[in-house]
Amino acid sequence: MSDLLSIGVSGLLAYRKALDTAGHNIANVNTPGYSRQRVELGSRIGGPQGDGYIGAGVSSSTVKRLADALITTRLQGDASAYSRAETFAGLASRVDSWLSSSDSGLTKPLQGFYDSLSGLSANPGSSAARQTVLSAGQSLASRYNDMQTQFDGLESEINQRLSQTADEVTRYAKQVADLNERIVLAKGQSGGQPPNDLLDQRDSLIKEIASRIGITTTEQDDGGINVFTGSGQALVLGRQANSLTVGDDAYGSGRKELFFSGGQNITAQTSGGVIGGLLDFRREVLDPAKSDLGRMAAGLAEAMNAVHAQGMDARGQMGGDFFADIAGSVYPARANTGSATVAVGLSDAGALTGDDYALSFNGSAWQLTRARDGSSVPLTGSGTAADPLRAEGLSLILSGTPAAGDRYLLKPTANGAAQLRVAVTDASRIAAASPVRASAGLSNTGSATVGSIGVTDSANANLLSGVSIQFTGPNTYSVNGSGSYSWNAGDSIEVNGWSLKLSGAPTAGDSFSVGANTAGSNDNGNARALAKLSTLGVLDGGRSTLSDSQAALVGRAGAQSQQASLQLDAQASVRAQTEAEQASLSGVNLDEEAADLVRFQQAYQAAARVIAVANEVFQTLLDASRN
Repeated sequence: MSDLLSIGVSGLLAYRKALDTAGHNIANVNTPGYSRQRVELGSRIGGPQGDGYIGAGVSSSTVKRLADALITTRLQGDASAYSRAETFAGLASRVDSWLSSSDSGLTKPLQGFYDSLSGLSANPGSSAARQTVLSAGQSLASRYNDMQTQFDGLESEINQRLSQTADEVTRYAKQVADLNERIVLAKGQSGGQPPNDLLDQRDSLIKEIASRIGITTTEQDDGGINVFTGSGQALVLGRQANSLTVGDDAYGSGRKELFFSGGQNITAQTSGGVIGGLLDFRREVLDPAKSDLGRMAAGLAEAMNAVHAQGMDARGQMGGDFFADIAGSVYPARANTGSATVAVGLSDAGALTGDDYALSFNGSAWQLTRARDGSSVPLTGSGTAADPLRAEGLSLILSGTPAAGDRYLLKPTANGAAQLRVAVTDASRIAAASPVRASAGLSNTGSATVGSIGVTDSANANLLSGVSIQFTGPNTYSVNGSGSYSWNAGDSIEVNGWSLKLSGAPTAGDSFSVGANTAGSNDNGNARALAKLSTLGVLDGGRSTLSDSQAALVGRAGAQSQQASLQLDAQASVRAQTEAEQASLSGVNLDEEAADLVRFQQAYQAAARVIAVANEVFQTLLDASRN
């Protein structure tokens, strides 16, 4: 009878655990990261009774957590990929919105500036037309400035989010290390039984880390888990946690980078999660957009200034710069020991690539490399003011004494849009007139007339000097009575920094006079050239107009935003599938748990009845022994 009693007791104990576990599942149905648990039941091995083995009841071997390590690993990877895509797509969408919007983009103010130049060409003597050009130029410069401010603000936001997210990763890593210690201790105290709720908590924390930075994990024999960044640095080793920090780059440029415990810079090797999305966006979208915006500003200033300098203003003076010059930014490495300084000028906007560069001194010569890939860029010149170092549209003037190993980060156009401003403050100083005028001799007998005259070198000291051109034959002419030069239809006559084209055919004795323009306020010779700025190829080696470059910038931002959105949708779908797969295995189903409660309750009651029967049988035996 004691066998029957022990069998009943084993059933009571086993099904009490099963009821407790089912209740625990129901209580945690809404607990994030909770995995359903199940009591593993097994029959006790019976003993021989002569005529066969009699069972010894039931036992619970463990409380099993219904979780799959492979699904958990996939969830961590999905969390990392989704967070990276979500972060990238959100930021890319903002840049696309800024650039493409009619209220914040460049299209409207750029077209307004072109229209004002056309209006000046039609009415060069109008003070209102001149003021319109000045106002349109200021509006365009302000829009460039505003966009630079937006991009700089986004850079600051990225720096702050990097710092915040790195702190979160460090905090979670410490919590995982603490849980490792508790899990190892709990397993030791329970004879190797898994502390399921602690394991759930640890998995949830590791998923939080994965959503912020790409990681890999390995489990130790004692139940602890190691967490590594995608580049191999150990965030968690058993009970020890390391930290991620954010600090300034090597040049003090204001850019924040990611560092591992001990000061190792891991920015270039980091991917995945929020941090990966921030770094990828900064590298693939923000940096190119800032550089292209600055390159466009430099191209606008260079092209406008070049044409404006060839004209004459309403006061009879040669035109100067319409826009202020734009220069590149230089950041010396904090570890430099020499005294050299570098000034970066933009000598040819059409040759600018939009890249950043690293300039270094090896002890005997300067070397220039592209920052994005480390490729070498050839340099010419000596670095003096008279003979600057030149490369890809840059003009580098060096001073001071460098030391071997000194380095400088060059950002030619990253901050260029912030520098764009109108240098002209008086509308009468807008150079709408041509500084020289040409006229045909009154006694000319040929059909030749003045076609056009323009300035090719506004710095020529004799630009405004009077010149007489005398044709000695239909195809030869002299200048101021000297020399004999050949001429054919379509040829230009170039003297003293100006270029004259004739229409028709001259005959011997025909003459043309070129001299300073004394009625500049009503002349539109240079205004016509300014009005052609919209069609002038100023970037990409002269292949792209400013409008072309603007459209390319907007189109690229839109394509990046669309691609990022599609990638986000794909990652969301993948994550949802994995979460559904995990939910089917680990999620708590209230209907199923309710059915289990009824089933285990009935089993518990049956086991109690077994004990009651055993008690009655034993009592009957006692009563019989008394008789």
